Amino acid sequence: MDRDKATTATGDQARSKRRKARRRAPTRGQRLVRMVSQRGMASYIWLLRLSCRIEIVAGGEHLESALASGQPVVPCAWHQRLVPSGLFLRSLVDQGMNVGFLISPSREGDFMSRVAHNHRVIPIRGSSSRTGREAMQALTAAVAEGISPMMYGDGPRGPARVFKTGAVILASQSGAPLLLVGAASSRFWQVKSWDRFQVPMPFCRFRIALGEPWPIGPLHDRREAETIAEELGRRLDALCDVARHASP
Repeated sequence: MDRDKATTATGDQARSKRRKARRRAPTRGQRLVRMVSQRGMASYIWLLRLSCRIEIVAGGEHLESALASGQPVVPCAWHQRLVPSGLFLRSLVDQGMNVGFLISPSREGDFMSRVAHNHRVIPIRGSSSRTGREAMQALTAAVAEGISPMMYGDGPRGPARVFKTGAVILASQSGAPLLLVGAASSRFWQVKSWDRFQVPMPFCRFRIALGEPWPIGPLHDRREAETIAEELGRRLDALCDVARHASP
């Protein structure tokens, strides 16, 4: 009798797992929508790369010194300006910088990793919101391999324009200096998202203002990291204003 009950329970568990797997599996329509949106995104990135002009309006000397050193840096921008700052970093690949981006270990992340490879950018798999410790380990290892990982101070979920401590801790642990990237697009669509995300229009101009590389030494406590992050946020806001108000 007990054996029959155990067998029945095992069968129920197996059926429950199969039902959950079926619920998780995307439908044919969902797969089609995902494929179309992914191809559209890939085409959009190529269009921006081919049609948009990048102008460094301030801090060009800081970029020159960073490239001349041959050492990795930790570039930082606001999530709202992800596209112009990211494409600016991509342009540095041609000047010898090994640029990396943190990409989630999900199905969508698999697609973004392929896009990154197509643009000669290095994907660093991890999620700062779900597997923070593993993501930090992956980022630190990437810097040790000579990769400059792009960080977004308020990403991935905000609050908007509140610089978190992740980039500060990464710079402290890895020894790579922070490089603030203020970015502005001359023409863009604005999304009603938590950060009012900006989607640049093709054939626009990306204006970039860079801060002086900032080495972060050993951190004594979390409050010190938070104080540095607050200052980074103020400096990044100022650089974005410089980029936005630069003469055409």
